[in-house]
Amino acid sequence: MAPIFATAQRPPLPLNIAHFIARRILVDKDRADRFSRPIVGIAVLGIIIGMAVMVITVGITSGFQREVRSKVTGAGGHLQILSIGQTDMKETPRVLIAQPFYPSLDTVNGVKHIQVFATRPGIIETEQEIQGVVLKGVGHDHDWEFLQKHLKGGVVPAIGDSTRPIDLLLSTYLANRLRIGVTDTITVYLIKDNDDVRPRKFRVSGLYETGVESLDHQLVYVDIAHLQRFAQWGLKAEVLVSDTLDRGRVKVEALAFGGDRVYSYEWPDLGISGRGPHWIPFRERITLVVKDAEGTIPDTAWVDLAPMEAVIGMGGERAVPRVKVRARGGSGGSNADYCGGFEVILDRFEDLGRLDDLIYRDHLDNRLRSISVKQRFPEIFAWLALLDTNVVVIIVLMVIVAIINMTSALLIIILERTPMIGVLKALGTSTGTIRRIFLIDAAYILGAGIILGDLLGVVICMAQQQFGIITLPVESYYVDAVPVDLDVLPVVLLNLGTLAVCVLALTLPSLLVARIAPARAIRFA
Repeated sequence: MAPIFATAQRPPLPLNIAHFIARRILVDKDRADRFSRPIVGIAVLGIIIGMAVMVITVGITSGFQREVRSKVTGAGGHLQILSIGQTDMKETPRVLIAQPFYPSLDTVNGVKHIQVFATRPGIIETEQEIQGVVLKGVGHDHDWEFLQKHLKGGVVPAIGDSTRPIDLLLSTYLANRLRIGVTDTITVYLIKDNDDVRPRKFRVSGLYETGVESLDHQLVYVDIAHLQRFAQWGLKAEVLVSDTLDRGRVKVEALAFGGDRVYSYEWPDLGISGRGPHWIPFRERITLVVKDAEGTIPDTAWVDLAPMEAVIGMGGERAVPRVKVRARGGSGGSNADYCGGFEVILDRFEDLGRLDDLIYRDHLDNRLRSISVKQRFPEIFAWLALLDTNVVVIIVLMVIVAIINMTSALLIIILERTPMIGVLKALGTSTGTIRRIFLIDAAYILGAGIILGDLLGVVICMAQQQFGIITLPVESYYVDAVPVDLDVLPVVLLNLGTLAVCVLALTLPSLLVARIAPARAIRFA
């Protein structure tokens, strides 16, 4: 028989009572006139603004660092391999191109490209102005990607093109200062050993602008062959032949150019040495090999000779046998076997230190050294490092503001919920559980502010990235608009760090819960 009176069943309590009560406090609509609502709203607004400022700061700083690094590395590589004896960055001593690491260094993990280059000081002269510059010679292997992005007019030089042998790439700054433009022909004086100055004619093929003053104000790009020939890093041999025969013999003399000027001459087909002049029996081909004391790559020259009909003088003198040069040739000189150094472009800037050590240790001999972009532009990278300090300061200030806002809001919520705290304590709820209720409330409020702040910051960054709303003077900041570079990982870490620090800091004001007496709290409810 069923019982007449059934026992009333108590609804089951939530498994996590703290979360349940915390959510009920946040969504409580029964008391819309609560004093804590505007306080919480102000706190959320402060968190939104602070979070947006932090996201924008991180994005702008990363953008500045990326853009400036890409410019200084794009114009000279992440690493440069140079002669150990170099003392002036404007003038590179010769380095043999045939190195064990060239061009195979780009097979090393993390190395994108390696290319030859050379630099030499010069002076550009026009009818109105004169300007000191640094000529940078580049070869067939030069990567033009960076300069193509910053090309403002014309085209990049054609390296090795016989139809455009005197191309020159100039910055817009130099072009405006010297009042010249694309296709203009200018005179450039190349300087050697501070006292040898020689003019060369060049045609301006294009104009570039990077925004980096140390580059735009002095760097001019030309074919490296011009600098190789001017510097005379290699040897060039020539055979001087007399046009007369004397008793079946011809007079020959050796000429040499370049190298260290301490020459030795060999005539391998004749079995003699020395510059001469030498009287040798006539033969159809004469070969000369020139070497120097420094061990420069030798050069070989040859001439093909042919006898000519004897010429009788007008006074009836005896006929003078003559000889003519049918052809000249040789190895063409060893200038092209030398450069000023090598530029190494890496896949990632973050690998700079590791690969610098690896290349120096495993690939360079004691005549070469490597220099990183940080060593070439120390003032720029010191400025970029200072930006990191600014970011830390801004993030710390914004987190402190968020903690102050949340502390005020949490104290107001606790004081407003004093009767509820008294009831919970009277029912046996532990102080730790009650504190956890309000900390969960604070975490929810923080989370809402952080998410909305992220959205605001990302929207502002994307607008700047897309439209370049905020512009800058390029001569001071290296860029013409504020650059932005947002990655997901830094933003996520920023959110988690802000949430953790703020909730941890709010444990102190939550201790107020322990000081509330249940009897007094319920009495004044």
